[in-house]
Amino acid sequence: MNILFVIDMQKGFITDSNKHLVEKINNLIKSKKFDKVIATQFINKKNSQYIKSLNWNDMFSSPQIDFAVDLPKDAIIIKKHSYGLPSSMFKQDGLYVKDFILPKTGEIFICGTDYDACVLAVGYQLFDEGYAPKFIENAIGSSSRNPIDKNIIERIMQRNFGKQSIV
Repeated sequence: MNILFVIDMQKGFITDSNKHLVEKINNLIKSKKFDKVIATQFINKKNSQYIKSLNWNDMFSSPQIDFAVDLPKDAIIIKKHSYGLPSSMFKQDGLYVKDFILPKTGEIFICGTDYDACVLAVGYQLFDEGYAPKFIENAIGSSSRNPIDKNIIERIMQRNFGKQSIV
């Protein structure tokens, strides 16, 4: 089973630095190469660490939290308030996403934003739980005005997930 994880592709995260991702990810979704599409949707909370530590007061409601990509009707949406996935979703036999259990035998492909935060956080969680995530090189990016060099991020991904993790 091939799973496409679309990380935080929401209107409030789209900037000049990553707007090219919208078309690339829409094309991935339309390709029908994936058995299931799972998308994360970040929603900030009052008194969150993002506000307390980073003085970042965005992503509370529509239109910022609305998706910028065209998700299929059967996409599974994971609402989250953190960089990574809610830890309660991980059970001994796999990742539980609503009524769907993500098998450890399938291929997980990750795309979206931000490669230096949420994309890596989700990748680390999946890896720690026994999955082997693959990052779609031309479909990950950063919303930062001064993003970390993508080559450095790719080296981090290869070091932590293996050379085969970047496709």
